[in-house]
Amino acid sequence: MLLNQSQQEKFKKYQLILLTNLSLICWIFTVVVPNFFNLGIQLILLLVTVTIIGIPHGYFDFLIAKKLFSKYSYWLQKFITIYLSISVAYLLIWVLSPAFALIAFLLMAIYHFGQEETEDIYDNSKLLLITLGSVPVIAPILFQTNEVFSLFNILLNQQIASPSLPAVKYFYILLLAIIILLRSKKLLPLYSLLIINFIYLPPLISFILYFCFHHSLRHYLQSLSDSNLFPKLISIKNITIFFLILTMLFTAGSIYLLLVYSSFSLEEIVIKYIFISLACLTLPHLLLNIIYEHKLGSEIQN
Repeated sequence: MLLNQSQQEKFKKYQLILLTNLSLICWIFTVVVPNFFNLGIQLILLLVTVTIIGIPHGYFDFLIAKKLFSKYSYWLQKFITIYLSISVAYLLIWVLSPAFALIAFLLMAIYHFGQEETEDIYDNSKLLLITLGSVPVIAPILFQTNEVFSLFNILLNQQIASPSLPAVKYFYILLLAIIILLRSKKLLPLYSLLIINFIYLPPLISFILYFCFHHSLRHYLQSLSDSNLFPKLISIKNITIFFLILTMLFTAGSIYLLLVYSSFSLEEIVIKYIFISLACLTLPHLLLNIIYEHKLGSEIQN
């Protein structure tokens, strides 16, 4: 199912409307029922949305790999082996050095988010890429410091004192506004919405809104609009259903095994599973997309 330009623009508007409405609903609940988004509710929403919407957006990597490597023999087997090997290697790094792995994950996330945000901007720059990519990482750290460091403590299996950053956060917002105004004014309404989410909503809720209902849905639309991935009008319904079921089974199996064979609480298990899984998948996903973008750039120049 290849989307044409008008369909892509239409669905982008729907995606933005959905993000805005969900944000408004979350604001209302936060104000009217302050304790509504307790940790249990946040973790349920996190597990469901990331499993159903977030993780599956990486399955378009299969189509990217097909475009890049299908001319080679046994390309699919080689791709799956390399992709999973990179993920397992990163998981091993996380086990051996959680702090290093977490920092690497945050840096990768900044680059990857920024890369996707600037794809449609003709006059972009590395400064704009890093600035936009930093928002879902830096803003929660600055404005929801205690809550975010509580999550870091769970991921690292150790206690880290959360710093006090009163002046830095206001400088960051000012710098962000200036760069967006100078480089891409059209993004100002969207990033005003996102910043408000990251400042006032619980960090897991603002992460869900950004990662699932902005980043992932945007990735779906961009992939479905890429004629290089969809040279013919094909249906991906069966593939989507297959991968969705696979993700749900993997999630359920992983949570069950961690409950049975680890000493962590259910809350700790969900947080570790979601963010460490995303970290392990982000590295090969990012590398593949860099290779794909470089190939497209080379083809355009030639």
